[in-house]
Amino acid sequence: MDTDRPQLRSQRLRLVNHQGDALRLGMNWTEEDLGKPQVLVDSAYGMGHPGTFHFRELVDEVSNGVYEAGGKPGVFAVSDICDGVVQATNGMSYSLISRDIMAAMVEIHALGHPHDGMVLVSGNDKSVPAHLLAIARCNLPAIHLPGGTQLNAPDYVTSNQMWEMGAAVERGELPREDLQSAQRGACPTCGACQFMGSASTGQVLAEALGLALPGSALVPAPLTKLLRYARASGKQLVDLIRRNLTPREILTREAFENAVVLHAAIGGSTNALLHLPVIAREAGVELTIDDFDRIHRRVPVLANVKTTGRYPVEYFWYAGGVPAVMLELREMLHLESLTVTGKTLGENLDEIEHDPFFFRERLGYLNNYKIARDEIIRPRSDPFADDGGLAILYGNLAPDGAMIKTFSVPQQMHTHVGPARVFDFEDEAVHALLQRQVSPGDVLVIRYEGPRANGMPEMYYAAAILSADPALNTTTAIVTDGRYSGAMKGPCVGHVAPEALDGGAIALVQDGDLVEIDIPARRLAVVGVDNERRPADEIDAVLAERREVWRAPAPRHETGILSLYSRVAGSSRDGAPMS
Repeated sequence: MDTDRPQLRSQRLRLVNHQGDALRLGMNWTEEDLGKPQVLVDSAYGMGHPGTFHFRELVDEVSNGVYEAGGKPGVFAVSDICDGVVQATNGMSYSLISRDIMAAMVEIHALGHPHDGMVLVSGNDKSVPAHLLAIARCNLPAIHLPGGTQLNAPDYVTSNQMWEMGAAVERGELPREDLQSAQRGACPTCGACQFMGSASTGQVLAEALGLALPGSALVPAPLTKLLRYARASGKQLVDLIRRNLTPREILTREAFENAVVLHAAIGGSTNALLHLPVIAREAGVELTIDDFDRIHRRVPVLANVKTTGRYPVEYFWYAGGVPAVMLELREMLHLESLTVTGKTLGENLDEIEHDPFFFRERLGYLNNYKIARDEIIRPRSDPFADDGGLAILYGNLAPDGAMIKTFSVPQQMHTHVGPARVFDFEDEAVHALLQRQVSPGDVLVIRYEGPRANGMPEMYYAAAILSADPALNTTTAIVTDGRYSGAMKGPCVGHVAPEALDGGAIALVQDGDLVEIDIPARRLAVVGVDNERRPADEIDAVLAERREVWRAPAPRHETGILSLYSRVAGSSRDGAPMS
């Protein structure tokens, strides 16, 4: 790249906008600052949850790194909402769309102002995919800085356990003091929650894509190591500007396949099915839910971490984090993929493998707990699960597909036929579960919760109650056009497409229909009526008759951003994008 500064985007725009320099000088910029590479430092800082509350120090350190490398940082922020805070309330309908709104605001900051590159700081459910989406869209030199993870709580309690504990309190089965004690200690520090949910998964995917520095995903937030990664990210970003290394040189088809391999290996959140295809599309790459199914069939789960596994995510980083998993699966990865280090993935891994300190400083923490590294990141010869655990199901109930996290489903539920219990709202299903009005063997169908109907909220409360009930968690399933928390476990099928509001077959199901879930055959279908099996042609005829009289319900949201989303949202199969 020609390093003559007038060739930078910021310097070209200065030649046509004479007011901009005056306005910047009004913010105590110097004349020298005006001529430096201009770096957007955009974070999700805010007071919505512990995952962003500590970002001021990270932003300062990113800025210090930019300064040290000869750039000028410009600090902006677009905060997010917390899925855990809005769970089981109407606020959850705003969660998925917040991804697209955040991405749009970062785009406005990046391209509306004359920036030459950007470092984006985030660590949670929608902020990480929003930032990765913005990086792909803007195509300015960019680095993502993951926001880190919490330290584990007393007795390894995690905040997602509050749901089943709360349900037990409501039923009179648990003293309220036990719930209050858990609430007080579940989030002892800032950072993402202590399980491989959507937040932790997103940080792993950022590194797997090559957009974050090696080893930077899921650093325990109180460690100064996270501050060092922040400063290093600022310095490296200025180098990327000088090299003119842009995200679309990194975000290739091979990079996305690497991310899906890592997603499988960590037993990652099902929400990645909504995010990675949308990010890929912005980068000009076609990635489908079928790619997840294909790759997950051959990649073992190596991470023995909560919620399905035993250990908190903090220990995952101590065990070597993403690089350790990559080294175990090296022959399954595209090692020629370029990363923000300016080197290939293979070159990064070679350096890490021969670095005398990289793993040593991490594993020392595990020595404190007397835990072997192979207990947390399992060797490929002894995996936590034989395959990645995501399956895409098709059939007359999901012509465009549905998903299930198979390795968290009890083996006896991998094939199941049961009578449908139909609910048009999650609240109705939750009430039935709390009142023990659901029978073992039922298939709860929760519909009109898709992207256009209601913003595609998580059905986590219903799933948490189900998975905590020993009479139901090995006998009873949930099927929905909504989605689930990354902490979800149990026999739960989501993302059914087309959604009910669009006249998908899930809108036609009635109480007493027999619903079949067959994971080995990748099948989700209505196979009976009135609790009796019927031939496929009879089922097709019944569904056709019901379709003739079906009418879409009135819009649930008539004003505001959810009204707009209901008109423009894409299918969950494509990531439910807003544009």
